[in-house]
Amino acid sequence: MNYFQQLWSNVNGEFDLHVLWFFISMSVQVAIISYAVIWAWKRIVGSQAERLVKGVLVLASIWGMASILQFDLITYLLQTIFPVAVLALVIIFQPELRRGLGHLGKVNTLRFDFSLTGLEQVQLERDVEQIIVAVRELSRSKTGALIVIEPMHGERDYVSPGTTVNADISTTLLLTIFFDKSPLHDGAVVIRKNKVVAAGVILPMTDDPELSYRYGTRHRAAIGLSETYDGLCIVVSEETGAISASSRGMLARYRDAEDLKDPIKYLYTQGMESKNTEHANYFLNLFTKTRKETDEADGSDTTSGDSADDAAAQSGEEEPRGKSEADGRDPDPVSV
Repeated sequence: MNYFQQLWSNVNGEFDLHVLWFFISMSVQVAIISYAVIWAWKRIVGSQAERLVKGVLVLASIWGMASILQFDLITYLLQTIFPVAVLALVIIFQPELRRGLGHLGKVNTLRFDFSLTGLEQVQLERDVEQIIVAVRELSRSKTGALIVIEPMHGERDYVSPGTTVNADISTTLLLTIFFDKSPLHDGAVVIRKNKVVAAGVILPMTDDPELSYRYGTRHRAAIGLSETYDGLCIVVSEETGAISASSRGMLARYRDAEDLKDPIKYLYTQGMESKNTEHANYFLNLFTKTRKETDEADGSDTTSGDSADDAAAQSGEEEPRGKSEADGRDPDPVSV
């Protein structure tokens, strides 16, 4: 009798272990799949891909209902069409998939302390001031420029590494590089930490089909890089001298180079990890901040008509990336 009780106890114990392992395994798998789906959805929400993904989900739902209701003809048609449709989506949205994998590769497993010592803070203030003065002078002289400021973590891979500089940040150096007779003035300057690491860098341009034709190669390159990598891309138009900046696929225009000081400082001191939502949101709030609110508070916003429109265009609000909502036409082209 004791033998059978012991045998049953062993079998029951092994059964409990199998059941426990099954639930643990299923829970982990469901958690991983849920995280992957949520991560992918956040990457496509608000884009053209979102609408097509919703269309695929509708087709999948119809397929499931047709199978349950035994609508054989509809089920057969959807079984034939669905795999082809999925393959077509993969081909059509290859740029979005590439950007998504780029974001996936940026996930950090380690945390770094970005706090600065007193000496480093002084160095940061000096470097930021050198950048601001250079951008202001480039804008005043209507000299085209594209400056990429990387966050503290990681290094980036670009279409072309350009020419290695590895020099301290200085206004004179930046103005010299972007001088219109310089062989490096057409590419981008990359700033990493407290060094100008490269010049004449060729950046990947955005594939966004809805981007207005008014934007030239500098603006498109700035947007294209910011769609894949964290950081800040500063653009100066050689036609108008307008100062713009791009981050996370957004483009904002600034009234003065001084408005870029806070975003640059925050980028250096806090980083901009994709995992850290609080840091990213605060950075984007600084990035899109405009002086328009200050002007209204001071009662100095007295412009009207076309002048008001011109002032708004230089205010630092997020730059329109599509057609004009007022008349449905593209804005006038701007050379950059």
